[in-house]
Amino acid sequence: MDLSVAVAEFNPLHNGHKLLLERMKSCGDAAAVVMSGDFCQRGEAAVLDKYTRAKHAVLAGADIVFELPTVFSVAPAEIFAKGAIKLLSSLRGKKTLFFGTETGERSDFIDLAEVTSVETKAFKETLKNELSAGHPYALARVNAIKATTENVDFGVLDNPNAVLGLEYARAIKYFGSDMDIRPIKRDVRHDGDEIKGNICSALAVRKAVADGQKKNVKKFVPQFVYDDLPPSLPRFDDIVLFKLLETSAKRLKEITDCTEGLENRIKAFAVGAGSLNELIDKLETRRYTRARLQRIITANMLGITSAFTEKCLKGDLYLRVLAVAEEKKNLLSELNCTKNKLVVRKSDTDKLSGVALESFELDAFANDVFGLIRGKKTNAYEVRIISR
Repeated sequence: MDLSVAVAEFNPLHNGHKLLLERMKSCGDAAAVVMSGDFCQRGEAAVLDKYTRAKHAVLAGADIVFELPTVFSVAPAEIFAKGAIKLLSSLRGKKTLFFGTETGERSDFIDLAEVTSVETKAFKETLKNELSAGHPYALARVNAIKATTENVDFGVLDNPNAVLGLEYARAIKYFGSDMDIRPIKRDVRHDGDEIKGNICSALAVRKAVADGQKKNVKKFVPQFVYDDLPPSLPRFDDIVLFKLLETSAKRLKEITDCTEGLENRIKAFAVGAGSLNELIDKLETRRYTRARLQRIITANMLGITSAFTEKCLKGDLYLRVLAVAEEKKNLLSELNCTKNKLVVRKSDTDKLSGVALESFELDAFANDVFGLIRGKKTNAYEVRIISR
């Protein structure tokens, strides 16, 4: 089976995502997506619950949607990519990874993955100097790559989606996967608010919802997405602020990506913070970006430590099915793998053990926390069969 695969958040799904899924459908026997659950890579609660977003993905063209475990979905780009590729690589069939990018060809990503997979002494020293200069880690890493690597086109590293595409290519090499890649040029940046024709970014959609201007994005999302968009974004200030006050600096230091003494800075400013935005406004610097801070704070709320993250990257996990097209239910058997068990029903979780069981329990906890935030519960063991 030729399988087109993608990693996504669909937060929310828009017309650009729909075009990507349509391209995937035309290039393989089936289209499979691994998608973030209720909390996303920037540390935000998703606009819509994972089941609704998985339904949207199927209606837009995906045949089956798996959940990216929470331990990976609320993590820096490198871990986010590794977690997704780890799971997708275990699916049966010949796999091609599709991803949107502002710049870069297939060969660019493969070449860059090759030359950046080994971190030389010069790279490590340059990275240290870049961080000492106050640059955020992502930028410092890109600068160190450019300064210590020759004969490679670094233009692709100047755009956020391209950087994530490189992380996918690096993860494929890291796991020794035979997965191919297919970069698809996108018209707008994923982190921008620009609009072209009937395409805009998910960030632009979220901003419109946050500003009470949902009607302004009607032409940029499929009708079935527009109908489900909430009147406002979910907020969870009280929960995360309470958890920060309750967590010691020693424990906060164990949270994924909370390094360089950042735990002390967070603890100091958490006292007296009236809202999450107020806290992040005080914490944000050139080095400590808003996305990183939000991610650490949300990871702390969910209890995601760097040690547990490392265990999940090394151990066998599971492929949790969120939704599948009714006419493609055969994929539940055809894509089944032995390394990462397929979880379709509650009884399947009884077969999980060790780190896989711990990871699934974290997913269930995140599901319940999101239900508390939204005031609407969802079943942590549900699978949606979607007619289209």
